[in-house]
Amino acid sequence: MAKYIIEFEDEPSMREDGVNYYTCKSARWYNLGDTIINRLEPYTEPDRKAIEDEVWWFTEKLSRMKYEEIRDCFGIGYEGEFDVLSCLTYSEAKAKHEAWKKQKDEIRVGDEVIPLDTRYDTMVVTKLWASKGGGGRVDAMAGDGKTYNFLKSDINKTGRHFDEVEELLKKMRGEE
Repeated sequence: MAKYIIEFEDEPSMREDGVNYYTCKSARWYNLGDTIINRLEPYTEPDRKAIEDEVWWFTEKLSRMKYEEIRDCFGIGYEGEFDVLSCLTYSEAKAKHEAWKKQKDEIRVGDEVIPLDTRYDTMVVTKLWASKGGGGRVDAMAGDGKTYNFLKSDINKTGRHFDEVEELLKKMRGEE
């Protein structure tokens, strides 16, 4: 579908049967009635500064990423951020980064977490409990074998993950 920008005069050029007609600026012979013009979506010029600021903010974020993060996020190798800038459009890079960040921040069984409550030490997530509000809870096991239940919002990931925990739990349930 093609889209066009057509400018009309601000003041009507004529009025007929109670309808105002506006002249097209680029084709002076063409007039449209206000009943049709009122159904059209007016064009709003994008805020270039806001767009530029967003792109620069994202570029700065890329420059602070470690090589391993760039590789994991974008699947791009040796040159890191420069490969991202030369191989992907801004929209593609931003979409990949947002999906990677969401997956990275998502808590999974086997993740090592540390509760915000300083009475507890690091633990490993053993079960996820869904909730209607999207927050949810987790069961986690401490190093001494005791289990606890926390709101997801009350724990932070340490960055370590143990696939073995998830595999063990699957074996115990007979899923493997």
